[in-house]
Amino acid sequence: MNTLALGLSRQMRIVSALTIREVRLRNSKHAFMQLFDLLEALVFILGHWVIFTFLHRNLMIGDSLLLFITTGILPVLFFRTISIKAASALEASKSVTSIPFVEAIDYSIARSVVEFLSFTLAFLGFFAMISAFDLSRYAIPYNPVAIVQFLAMITMFSFGIGLINSFLIFLFPLWKFCWAIFSRIQIFFSAVFFIPEYMPPQIKDLLAYNPIMHFVALFRTAFYPTYPTHLMSMNYMLGWTFAVMMIGLALERALRNHRAHH
Repeated sequence: MNTLALGLSRQMRIVSALTIREVRLRNSKHAFMQLFDLLEALVFILGHWVIFTFLHRNLMIGDSLLLFITTGILPVLFFRTISIKAASALEASKSVTSIPFVEAIDYSIARSVVEFLSFTLAFLGFFAMISAFDLSRYAIPYNPVAIVQFLAMITMFSFGIGLINSFLIFLFPLWKFCWAIFSRIQIFFSAVFFIPEYMPPQIKDLLAYNPIMHFVALFRTAFYPTYPTHLMSMNYMLGWTFAVMMIGLALERALRNHRAHH
């Protein structure tokens, strides 16, 4: 037990140090460089809001099209950013793995932590702004438990996907560009701009296989008390999260062993 506690304590110190290093490194050349991705996300959200407002898009639930779009896009962008950063971290970890006790996965965790904190703080401010300007009475979550469940599962799910991608990129370097494209078009298949329960049976049954759709639904249940959840499955999300984490960790260990012998 003491050995396990010591190991966990050392791991936390390593990840904390790498997290601080990552923040400083990003800001060393350009101030607040890590905010660029967040600015892109906000522009993406506001752009879709303007387009749908101009097209007189009918509001499916709640009292604000901006909030509906934000609660849909945020989970997809969160997933995309962490999965890409976690994957690229293993490739870019050569500068830190020469330090004793530091492994590539530690750097991957640190990068994911930075993205998690950046996205969480930025969107807390964004939702607070929606509420402050009285753009929606649903901007403050009525169900914080759903937020915690969402953040815990999608962070681990995205990190696991990132580890799997790092292995695939090692085998097929072109996969890095394929995943960047796929993760962008993912937004159109994740029930971001619509509610899947209102779609035709054939379409909604097909969309239900997409785990990101379930994460979007879970996130929206934190804001909308009457959001339909007939398709949403906690077991499905947990199953996917556990599976990709186990596969990701196994592939990361295989990749680590391969690099150690070459």
